[in-house]
Amino acid sequence: MTGAGPLVSIIVPVYDAGEHLEPCIRSILEQTHSALELILVDDGSTDGSGEVCDRLAAQDVRIRVIHQENGGIAVAQNAGLDAASGDLITFCDNDDLMAPRMLERLVELIESTGADMSCCRWKNVGASQGVAEMRKHADDPFGAYEVFDDPARAYQTVFSLAHRKLLRVELRYFSEANWGKMYRAHLFDGVRFPAGRYAQDVAVAMTLYERMSSVVSCEDALYYWLQRGDSVSHALRSAAYYSDIVHAHAQSFDVAIRLGVLPARAYTGMTALRFERRAAGTADELRRLEDDRRAVRTRVRQLSMWQRVICRALHLQRLLEIQVYNVTVHRRR
Repeated sequence: MTGAGPLVSIIVPVYDAGEHLEPCIRSILEQTHSALELILVDDGSTDGSGEVCDRLAAQDVRIRVIHQENGGIAVAQNAGLDAASGDLITFCDNDDLMAPRMLERLVELIESTGADMSCCRWKNVGASQGVAEMRKHADDPFGAYEVFDDPARAYQTVFSLAHRKLLRVELRYFSEANWGKMYRAHLFDGVRFPAGRYAQDVAVAMTLYERMSSVVSCEDALYYWLQRGDSVSHALRSAAYYSDIVHAHAQSFDVAIRLGVLPARAYTGMTALRFERRAAGTADELRRLEDDRRAVRTRVRQLSMWQRVICRALHLQRLLEIQVYNVTVHRRR
């Protein structure tokens, strides 16, 4: 155990996590970097998850539990940010797992490179296989890492591109998801996630990347993203869901334009409009769809013809990489 070192605040929004909650919490408490505070935000759970949080908090002084009325993941994450006292901050979903050395690795990368954020890769595994898979790889040696000195530009224009390893490693992959990352706490000064949004992490991603001088990304798969059929990302495919994605990427687009950065990722994100079109059915959904169409058209018109060509090419590349990833990486996991 490395009890010394910077205090890390881990924020976990909790809502009706059921049997998946306790393994998640224990994976955090068993980190080799033990200088941590675990902030569990019980967002109005109805299945006893709040009681699980209280029971485990009574066993470990590093746990702090916040109980609140249900307000959604953004409100819960914001409550965690308000309560956090660590020098470094990371997030974990209430049904995922953190490999025992995840915090150790991400802290070491930030301290050794001076970066504002460190990030690792993840493994997609079935919920029933998560703990066994994590234990099997607990002692895997750490791999390569890379430092990006222009995080906002890299976020918008760099996807996988790890072709030298046949896409088995996503060393250069940037994303907006806030799990699998460690942030210097000051990055969130004055920044909070928008309440009531499905794509709350996308909405603030560019704001955070704009504040960073550098980001370090490693190839180590240390976060276990457990696949559940009843999770939001699997079960919710409403018009409102896709509209939120479009709006969040439109916000990201605006920040990129202001910074003089090609908004390639935002361009790809706004193509969720086609899924919104398929899902829209009610009069309100159709009106919102038309508003979203206008918002997207207005932004795309700000790009030169050449910029549109590059954005389209990178969009097609990303679609191809997703297919290759699903065949060569995701299926093996």
